[in-house]
Amino acid sequence: MSWIRFTPEQQAVIHHQKGHARVRAVAGSGKTTTLVARVIHLLNQGVAAKRLLVVMYNRAAKEDFTAKLQARAVDLQSASPLPDVRTFHSLGHRLTSSLVRWGLLSQRRLHQEEWMQDSFSRQALKRLAENLGEDPQPWLEEDALDAFKSFCTLVKSGLKPPEEVAENLGLPSTQSHFVQAFSEQETLLVEQQVMFFDDLLWRPLQVIQEQPEVRQRLSGFLDYLVVDEYQDINEVQQELLVTLAGQAQVMAVGDVDQCIYEWRGARPDYMLHRFHRDFQGVMDYPLSGTFRFGHSLALTANQVIQHNRERPPQLTLAVKPQATAIEQGQGATWLLSSLQGWQQQHPQGSAAVLVRSWSQSLAVQLEFLKAHQPFQLARQQHFIFNRPQIKGLLAYARLALNSAPGRKINFQHPAAQADFYQLLSFPTLYLTDPERQALVQARMQGQAHLEASLDRLPPAKRQRLVKRLKLLQKLATRARNLQPQAFLDLVLTETDALEQLKKTAASKESGDEALRLIEGLRRYARQSKTGLGEWIQELEVAQQEGSASLAHQQATQVEILTVHAAKGLEWDWVGVYGLNEGDFPYTSGFSRLTPAEEEAERRLFYVAVTRARQHLVLAEGEGSGQRSRFLQEAQIQDALFVAEHLDSEATSTPSRSVAYPKLLQNYWQQVSKKVLPEFTWRQEESQSAPAPARVQSGVIGPGDRVSHQQFGEGQLLRVEGDYPCRLLDIRFDQAGLKRLKEEVANLQRLQGA
Repeated sequence: MSWIRFTPEQQAVIHHQKGHARVRAVAGSGKTTTLVARVIHLLNQGVAAKRLLVVMYNRAAKEDFTAKLQARAVDLQSASPLPDVRTFHSLGHRLTSSLVRWGLLSQRRLHQEEWMQDSFSRQALKRLAENLGEDPQPWLEEDALDAFKSFCTLVKSGLKPPEEVAENLGLPSTQSHFVQAFSEQETLLVEQQVMFFDDLLWRPLQVIQEQPEVRQRLSGFLDYLVVDEYQDINEVQQELLVTLAGQAQVMAVGDVDQCIYEWRGARPDYMLHRFHRDFQGVMDYPLSGTFRFGHSLALTANQVIQHNRERPPQLTLAVKPQATAIEQGQGATWLLSSLQGWQQQHPQGSAAVLVRSWSQSLAVQLEFLKAHQPFQLARQQHFIFNRPQIKGLLAYARLALNSAPGRKINFQHPAAQADFYQLLSFPTLYLTDPERQALVQARMQGQAHLEASLDRLPPAKRQRLVKRLKLLQKLATRARNLQPQAFLDLVLTETDALEQLKKTAASKESGDEALRLIEGLRRYARQSKTGLGEWIQELEVAQQEGSASLAHQQATQVEILTVHAAKGLEWDWVGVYGLNEGDFPYTSGFSRLTPAEEEAERRLFYVAVTRARQHLVLAEGEGSGQRSRFLQEAQIQDALFVAEHLDSEATSTPSRSVAYPKLLQNYWQQVSKKVLPEFTWRQEESQSAPAPARVQSGVIGPGDRVSHQQFGEGQLLRVEGDYPCRLLDIRFDQAGLKRLKEEVANLQRLQGA
C-alpha cells in the first residue's frame, strides 16, 4: 500500500503475526486507516473474508470504516469479498435471530424510536404507581423519566440483577421504585412482544449465561476478530466478544484515556486488565503519534492525563509539522471574542464550544445570542429557553409584568396560556398534568371558572395553588420596580424553589444541574443595567432569534455540545468553557471527588482538549469560583515554550524551569533529534512528584502541596491578599475545600524528593 506512508508503529499493527493484540491508539492516531490496512493485509495473506469480523462501536464508525475499506479494495492481490463490518447492535440482532430460530428466545418486534421507549417506561411507571397507590406524576417528569431509562440501560449493560445494580449505585429515596419499575417494564415487553436496542445483547447473553452449551454452539466460526473503541465496551459486549471469538485471534483497539461512558457500563479495567484475563498471550502495540494537532496541544494533554494512575505510561506525540495555538482566559464574552477573531481569518473553518454539562452552556448561549452569533445544537431541548427552570422563571416575570395595575392579560392568547401552565408547574405543586391542563382551560374562561376548578381539587393541592396565585398578585404590584436579579430572587424565595428542586429531583445530578441553571440565569441578570421589563424583552428577542437560527442550522455555524457528545469528533477551533472547580471537574456542592471520579473527570478533560486541530481556547466561567485543577496540571506555558523550540530552526534551546521535567525530556527525545535542552524542576509544582516530605513553609503559592495539623494534606488553589495576611483556598485530600487565614493556619509546604 505505497499510497500511504505508515509510521513504524502503524506498520507493526498492520503486520501483527500471532496471538492476540492490544493496540493503544491515542487521539488522532489514524487508527481507522491503520485497521483498514490491517484487514487488506490479512486478506492478501489468504485469510477467508467469512472468517474475519470487524466490530465498530456505532453506525457512523461502521459506515466510515466500510467506505474506506471499499476504497482500498484495489489493493487486494486477488479477487476477494470484503469481510463483515458490524456494530455491536447488529451482532446482537443476528445473534437474537439465531436464538429465536433455535427456540431459545421468543420472537419480538424491535422498536428503534426513543419515543416508543419513553412510552413503555411511562406505562410501567404508571402501572407500578397504581399498584402501590402512589401518585405517578413525580415519576413521569422529564428528569425522573430520564433517570429511570438510564438505570434500565445500566442494568442491561451488564449481567447483574437490577437489585444488585441499584444497591451498588446507592439510589436515593426518589429512585427507590426503579427496581420494581424495571420488572414492570420487562413484564410489559413480554406481554407485547417488544424489545429495544439494549435487549439485542442483553437477552441473548441471559441465555448464554443460563445455558453454557450455547456458547460452544456460537463460537468457532472466526479466525480473526478486530474490535475498535475497545475502551468503551461494557460487560455484555465483553461477554459477546468472548463467545464469538472462540479460538480466533483478537485485536482490540482503543485508548483508555478516552474511556468516558461509565454511565453505560464502560470502565478502563476492560482494556487495562480484562482483555489480558479473557484472552491469553497478548502482544501490546502503541499508536502514539497523532496527526490531528501540534506539539503544544500534545504536551498540554500529556501533562494533564499523566496524573491518572489507571492508564498505561504512554505519551501522545505530534508527528506532523503543524502549530496548534492555545489560549487561556475567562468568561463567555472573552470566549466569543476569541472565536470571532479566529473566524475572520478562517471563514470556512469548523468550530465548537464544549461544556461539561448543559447548565454551563447558558452563559455561552446567551452571550452568542446577544452578539447575534449563530450556533448549532444537536437537540432543541438543549436550547436554554426550552429548559423547564428557565421557562418557569421567565413565565413568572411576564405574568407579573402583564398583571401589573392597569394591565390585563388576555388568556385566550397561547403565550399567556403557556406562561400560566408554567406558573402551575415550577416549582412543583404536585398537580397531575390533566389537573394543570384543566386549570389552564378554566383560566381561559375567567375567574369564576378558575375558582370552581380550585374547589374541585383536594384540600392540600388547593391550598398550595391559592398561595401560588396570591404570590402572582404580589409580584404584579412590585415587578416594575425590581431589577431582574431582585425579581428572580423574590420568586425563588417565595416559592422555596431551590429546596423544592433538591427534594423532588429525579437524581442528585439532575437536581444539581437545575440549581446551576438557575444560578447561571441569576448571574446573567446581575449584569443587566435595565429594568425587568426591558430585560425580558431582550431575552424574548434573543429567544426568537435563536429559535429561527436553530430551525435553519448551517454546517458553518459553531456547534455547542457537551464533551460526551463530542467524543470521536474534531474541529479546527475548539473552546472549552466552564473550567472551574465544581464545574469541570464536576462535583456537587464542592464535595470531594473519589480518586476514580477524579480520574474519570480528567479523562473527560483530555477528550475535550484533543478535539482541536488548529486552535484550542480554555475558558473559565465568569465569577464561577476557583480555576479548574486541570488548568493547573496542564502547564500551558511550558507546553507552548517547548513546542515553539521544537518547531524552530534554532539548533539550541535555552534551559527552563518546568513543572514536569522528566515528561518534557521524554517527549523531546521521542520527537526530535535536536540537542535535549536542560529542563529543571520548578518547586511550586511539587504536587506531581511522589513521596513528599515536610519542609517549613515559606511564601507558598498556587499549586503547592501543603499540610495542615487538622485537615491533613492538600493543594493550594488560590491566594487573596498580601503575605502574610492572605486568605488561602486549599483543596484537602480528606477534608475537601477550605478557606484559611495564612497567619494562623500554621501550614507546612510539601516538597518532592
